[in-house]
Amino acid sequence: MGAEQRRGWSSTATMAAGSALLLLAAVLLLRPAVSAPGLAPWAAAAFLLAGSSQLLLLRGVRSWRSLSGGVWLGIGLVLLLWPAPSTSVLTGLVGTGLLLVGVVDLVIVLRSRRDSAVRFAGAAGGITHGGLGLGVLLWPSMSAFTLGVVLGAWLLLLGMQVLVTARDRQRVPADMGTAPIRRRSVAARLAGGISMLLVAALAVAAAIVIERDTTPDPGDFYTSPGELDQAPGSLLRVEVIDDYVDGGTAYRVLYTSRDLLGAPVAKSGVVVLPEGGSVPDGGRPVLAHTHGTIGIDRSCAPSLLDAKHAEQLWGLEGFLADDWIVAAPDYLGLGGEGDHPYLIGRVAAHGTLDIVRAAIELAAGDASPRFAVAGHSQGGHAALFTGQRAARDAPELELIAVAALAPASDLAAFIETNDGTVLGNLLGAYAVSAWDRAFDDIDAASIVHPAVLPILDRVATTCLAPGPELMALLLQAELLKLGFLLSPIWDTEPWASRIADNTPGGQRFHAPLLLVQGTRDSLIRADIQRAFNDRLCANGQGVEYREMDGAGHLDVSHQAGDTVVSWLTERHAGVPAPGTCPALPRPADTRHAATDPVPSPL
Repeated sequence: MGAEQRRGWSSTATMAAGSALLLLAAVLLLRPAVSAPGLAPWAAAAFLLAGSSQLLLLRGVRSWRSLSGGVWLGIGLVLLLWPAPSTSVLTGLVGTGLLLVGVVDLVIVLRSRRDSAVRFAGAAGGITHGGLGLGVLLWPSMSAFTLGVVLGAWLLLLGMQVLVTARDRQRVPADMGTAPIRRRSVAARLAGGISMLLVAALAVAAAIVIERDTTPDPGDFYTSPGELDQAPGSLLRVEVIDDYVDGGTAYRVLYTSRDLLGAPVAKSGVVVLPEGGSVPDGGRPVLAHTHGTIGIDRSCAPSLLDAKHAEQLWGLEGFLADDWIVAAPDYLGLGGEGDHPYLIGRVAAHGTLDIVRAAIELAAGDASPRFAVAGHSQGGHAALFTGQRAARDAPELELIAVAALAPASDLAAFIETNDGTVLGNLLGAYAVSAWDRAFDDIDAASIVHPAVLPILDRVATTCLAPGPELMALLLQAELLKLGFLLSPIWDTEPWASRIADNTPGGQRFHAPLLLVQGTRDSLIRADIQRAFNDRLCANGQGVEYREMDGAGHLDVSHQAGDTVVSWLTERHAGVPAPGTCPALPRPADTRHAATDPVPSPL
């Protein structure tokens, strides 16, 4: 066989190896591994193919490139022959192999005399291999699913690199050397190198952040004092929060409330009392301020944020200026002990009504039994359920108004429209994890792909708040795109019934409602909110529906903050709510007018 024939055969074999690497990458990314034994054969094939591709690319510094290929071939053979390796064995072998080859690649670059573009691409490849290997080794809790995704991403980059190199060699005659390759491939090499560096940086950063302890103990203040025989809303502990907000004195509170079964529990939150001015006759009204999703772990309690919490309480200074006492619950399981019942309406209502009681006790005679509730997103959901349950769960209180901003008003539609998106997967993971703990008839394993159950456990301990943990949280939400729900949760029992039970709007409450929605909200869409508004109107609920033009999900509360403050203050002053529901014909015989549905016992 002549030199030209050998060269042609080598190029063809290299192209085939690169194509096989891409095919194997697709398999690993599109068919997630459920277990380490299931991943082991694919990992073995990955390293055998990778090693073969390196040997096919031999040119110049043969000994070092041979070492690189030999390391990968050796790891592939070990994985092939190892009976049922554990995940820790897999991560150890994969991480070590990638790290060693990263070192070899960097040695090759240092010994090379080729141009800067080629050396940059080589260095980027070495850093990528080393970074991926280091990331795997620094992530001891990595699941087989995540390791398979890492291998898939690596093979994708390696396969493209092999194909580009093989293509260039195939196009250039042997007697022309490598100059045309360099001229034609500079841009591709630079782009590929930058992509590799980004992957390496992401791998190392994700490993470091995800393995950090993201569940610090909130502290002694949040620990339940033991037997809780006090009435719901009784204060258990109080401490001042310094430098919280101008115009008010803030207190961190621990108070009694109820859990999903009605048993007494300790919940936490913040109460802010206005400073200065005279107390009006009858006392100051209380505004229950319910927050949006921030996580389901104890460490995610908003009251832990001190002054940063005040920044998240949209409209706070306006409420204080209008002489409202502001009571902001953390919800059960955030701060206080217990599991957080995410988007479970009656528990959120219990905690909200009980912090109003706690605020009245804290105010020591300066508070009125009249209260309103306002919330955004998850807090809007809590506000609606508080409105539905206030009359029977807290008859001594007087609900004067409810404001719900971009509320989770149709859980089935919300889950379905966001299924497969980053935020949809993230919030879905929160809900599945929380409901799995809350309900005896709910099992996460019945609806979630087995491979991603470890990811759900990790997501459940990470807060949705600015900082390094947010990057890790979004990365894991991206991983869930590769496999999450086994079937449509909104149509699968018993999930579907639980979703329906915790969707607001089934019962009227005898207070005006302000419903605010952003027109550019892609998480809770305006058309879903309009349909909810129509259902409320048909049920006889007094509603004023407003849309904020151009507002998205995260900024609608701040854009509408002043509007909500004014609207609630007018309701407290006795100004009738205008309402936007179309007028309905009056029944001919009102003796049999519809009444509210019979409430459930909890």
